[in-house]
Amino acid sequence: MKNIIFLLFIFLQFLSSHSNAQNLESDLFKNMEIAFNSEEYEKILDKETEILYHLNENSDSISAELLYYLGDAYLAYDSLDKALDIMEKELEVRKQLPNTDPILIADIHDNLAYYLQLNNNFQKAKEYFTISSELYKENLGISSPSYVESRIELAKTHGLLGKHRIVMDILEDLLKIEFVKEEYHYIVNKELGMAYFDIGYYSKSEKILKDNLQFIKNNFGQESVEYAEGLVTLAIPYYYRSQYSEAELLYTQALDILSKISVEETLKINAKNNLALLYWKIGLYNEALKIFEEIMGNEPTLSNAGTYANYAQNLIATNQKEKAVIYFNKALEIIKEVLGLESELYIRVLKEKALALNQSNDLDNYYKLMKESFLASQEILDKSNPEYSKYELKWGIANFRMNNIEKAEKHITSAHQLRSKYLNKNHPLYAESSKELAELSWFKNNPKKAKSYFNKTFDNYFAQIEAYFPALSEQQKANFYTNTLRTTFEEFNSFAIAYKDNYPSLLGEMYDYQLSTKGLIMYATAKARKNILNSDDFELKEKYQSWIGTKELISQLYSMSEEELQQQDLKLDSLISESNELEKELSRSSAEFAEAYEARNYTWKDVQAQLKEGEAAIEMIRFREFTPDSSGLFKDKVNYAGLLIDKNSKHPELILFENGLELENKYIKNYRNAIRYQVKDNYSYDFYWKPIAKETKQYDKLYFSPDGIYNQISVNVLFNNETEKYVLEEQNVQLLTNTKDLIAYREEKSSSNLASSPTLFGFPNYNKGINESMDESETDASKIVENASLNRGLRGSLQRYIRGNSLVTALPGTKEEVNKIGSIYESSDFQQPKTYLENEADEIQLKSVQNPQVLHIATHGFFLEDNETTNNEQDDKYSENPLLKSGLIMAGANSFIASGLNQGARQDGILTAYEAMNLNLKNTELVVLSACETGLGDLKNGEGVYGLRRAFQVAGADAIIMSLWSVDDEATQELMTAFYQNWLGGKDKLTAFNDAQKTIKEKYKTPFYWGAFVMVGE
Repeated sequence: MKNIIFLLFIFLQFLSSHSNAQNLESDLFKNMEIAFNSEEYEKILDKETEILYHLNENSDSISAELLYYLGDAYLAYDSLDKALDIMEKELEVRKQLPNTDPILIADIHDNLAYYLQLNNNFQKAKEYFTISSELYKENLGISSPSYVESRIELAKTHGLLGKHRIVMDILEDLLKIEFVKEEYHYIVNKELGMAYFDIGYYSKSEKILKDNLQFIKNNFGQESVEYAEGLVTLAIPYYYRSQYSEAELLYTQALDILSKISVEETLKINAKNNLALLYWKIGLYNEALKIFEEIMGNEPTLSNAGTYANYAQNLIATNQKEKAVIYFNKALEIIKEVLGLESELYIRVLKEKALALNQSNDLDNYYKLMKESFLASQEILDKSNPEYSKYELKWGIANFRMNNIEKAEKHITSAHQLRSKYLNKNHPLYAESSKELAELSWFKNNPKKAKSYFNKTFDNYFAQIEAYFPALSEQQKANFYTNTLRTTFEEFNSFAIAYKDNYPSLLGEMYDYQLSTKGLIMYATAKARKNILNSDDFELKEKYQSWIGTKELISQLYSMSEEELQQQDLKLDSLISESNELEKELSRSSAEFAEAYEARNYTWKDVQAQLKEGEAAIEMIRFREFTPDSSGLFKDKVNYAGLLIDKNSKHPELILFENGLELENKYIKNYRNAIRYQVKDNYSYDFYWKPIAKETKQYDKLYFSPDGIYNQISVNVLFNNETEKYVLEEQNVQLLTNTKDLIAYREEKSSSNLASSPTLFGFPNYNKGINESMDESETDASKIVENASLNRGLRGSLQRYIRGNSLVTALPGTKEEVNKIGSIYESSDFQQPKTYLENEADEIQLKSVQNPQVLHIATHGFFLEDNETTNNEQDDKYSENPLLKSGLIMAGANSFIASGLNQGARQDGILTAYEAMNLNLKNTELVVLSACETGLGDLKNGEGVYGLRRAFQVAGADAIIMSLWSVDDEATQELMTAFYQNWLGGKDKLTAFNDAQKTIKEKYKTPFYWGAFVMVGE
């Protein structure tokens, strides 16, 4: 009996204990359920030990639910690793439970796969998506959202692992399902289009994505997230097919849509990253760097790795090699951790890092990394993929640099053949490989083959110019040409000279390419402007005037203080962006604008046909020296080549100056000092002109197109020690921007009958606008400016013209000059001029001129050299645009300088070259800038001088008279008077100008007085 009682006691104790445990379980579950539903995740995390203890004791449905709550709590706190561990435990528990719903098991696999992707574990994510999609198929069928979405995610995961053909198979199978066509059409086609892109089928990709965008437009609208995503996706094949303007437009449209709606940042970042990459590709490095720095994050994600790599490429392009290697290493570390060493992204970044090491002359590591990336590419990429050709080409170049010529030729040729087969001949990648073959053929002393490849490269370049220029702003055109095309033309110049003795026709080709590229951007801008102004399209003209108005406002904002800008709520950067977008919009929508970039293929023989007996022409070309064995880098040497032709030339003759660096440094200082200190210059003629004179003295007239430092020299003042005469007295030299101008001058004579009256400006009242109620003693300039800050803002450097406490001083000689010129017109049969003096000689009046036959401006001029700017932030911004660093000082300038305030209509009395470019001078025969330093500006090799000269040429002037140094007031007045007497008396412009200089030279012996002015044009 006792035993029975004891056993009963034990049994009752057990029941009590079990009941308590069940109660505890029930309380834990209820509390966790309540905490989960109320999103009190901290309470769940606090109970982690009890939850895991329960799991160890009981693998039941309650444990599974508790694990579900715990895993979700960790996700809420972004503890992804911990969450994944808990979710894996939950899955194991669920799988062991009898009668577990297979849909639930599929859901857990699907969720785990999603989070594994976020944790960069793509291999395991792929396995789980495969399981989930199979379970959905078995239990829900193929026409269910769960099945379709899991298959789409599976395809995307295969894409991240580089298995693009598997991606295509999955997606194309999905498109056979009617349910998918109805409900998932745009999602599947987006991924399919990108899969075709990833294997290099750009045309097919573009077609799928273009059709998809139309579907999205019809079903979601043009202001939807879906449409923005469609734009970004379609831009990618456009970019890789080098349709840069179209790609840029799509990215900017997408960003505009996304800026108006609330959306996850990822899509915006992707669009900005791709836009920055596009800007890098076409040489717009500053724009690209700015965007990359804006979107770069610190998290070790694939997205950031891609941005690091793209940013590093841009750093190489801007010569920041060490910094580039740091970012390449950061990118590689992330990609290695996430995707492993055998991913396409890893080997692509490895290749780009190798190129950075080459730039830093670390040739051993450059070669090692390039080999590693090339070998890996053979395993990962299809040989038909144009992306593969990049690895083959770069590996060939690496061998070329290391002097493994046979291997180099094999791989460079293979890459070029691949591109010839799969890309059209206008694609930039085609030119990249043809250029390398040109260098390689040159190295192997095969000039015929090298010439052929150079010709193919340049045909491609000119096609790029016609394709891209219309959709770029002027500054972007300059960056694109300089950063991506110009260097190859320099290489060709060295090649042509190296083989000129055996193949003299190469000098003719060198001349032809110079005709096509010299002043390229200036001519295109001027022609586009002329086309639009002559157009019958009223709406186009309105849009053009809106663009001009925006540029005009920008130029005025540069002269305002930060305080003024804030008071008037004006955003300079926003206006500049608006101006650029207006310019691009004009380009895209205007045939007149686009036609300006369809280059006519003038040759040296076309120029020759315009020459008369006794005339000659010289194209001067500045270029850095290059040899094919210089590891792809230019030598530290600058040459100047004068190419001479006359009526009977069979090919151009070469006049070579191999001391370009000395011409641009030591010798130019001697030249300037001799002018400045009015001492005899016994050297400059020998340095700059003697070799030219030796070949050209027999000609009656020499047309001379300068380049580089020759733009800063007044040829007429060079003194020949042997004859004791100046060039002015020995040769008749006419300056042209490009010798092809001869064709335009003689084929299309200026329509002077369409021009309005000659217009003369002089003797501006610089004090216009200063408070007239001041006492007489207070109106003295020194009193006015005593408390003014002459260092203010952008115009601070004008103090070089303002001595001590004085403002801009009046020029009495300019009044006499204008009046005398007016009298000469009165006594002639020519149309009488309009004259503006004193208060009328202001900026507003000057900007209102319309096609005067002659525009004469007598005032102060200025040019601000880089070393004359201050450390003021606005000065730095001001000096970014070279057309803002030179100009003319008009009535009212002292009021602005003294007070820091603009006159009415935001006119500050200072007309910059940036503003002068907007004048309407389309039928103007001559502009005379009778002022100091109006011919100076920033030298852009191959593009001339960015200053007043360029501005007035773009505005439409046929010829310009301008000065290269500060001029004497009285001597200038006499020179200009003599010129007009000669010209209106019947002499042609050049003869009238040269004879006027000779006349003044009789009175003022040193060139300082008579030689500052030069005439460009005819």
